Amino acid sequence: MVARETRPSPVPGVRRVLERIGLLVLTYSVLYAVTWVVVALLVSSEDSFTDVMWLGIGMLAFIGAPTLLLALLAGLAHTGMDVTRFRAALAFPMVFFAWPLVGANWPEPLVLQVLCQIAFAAYLMPAPLVPENWTPRPL
Repeated sequence: MVARETRPSPVPGVRRVLERIGLLVLTYSVLYAVTWVVVALLVSSEDSFTDVMWLGIGMLAFIGAPTLLLALLAGLAHTGMDVTRFRAALAFPMVFFAWPLVGANWPEPLVLQVLCQIAFAAYLMPAPLVPENWTPRPL
């Protein structure tokens, strides 16, 4: 039996990259939904659970979409930085996307959304998104 030698493709596997992007979107969406369920359960106000959940869905355009866009662009551009340093550098700007919640009547939405952003960037985001192009730089 003759073994055929294959060269690695210069283009990363599109399927693998798309799977990681899908995982990124799914992970953040589930984390965002869980965060707003917890917010709705903790907030003691005249608003019902449904009203708070609708607020969370509305905030998805102001918080979730920019977060996913930043994670996607940074993840695709990240090809040489250490993964831990990349996650720490990404967590800082993601926290600023929670700014619409500064004017909320209760502190829970802001605190929990900031924790959600940090948890996603620091632990849950699949990094790097294009693992075939990633080469760690020496420290």
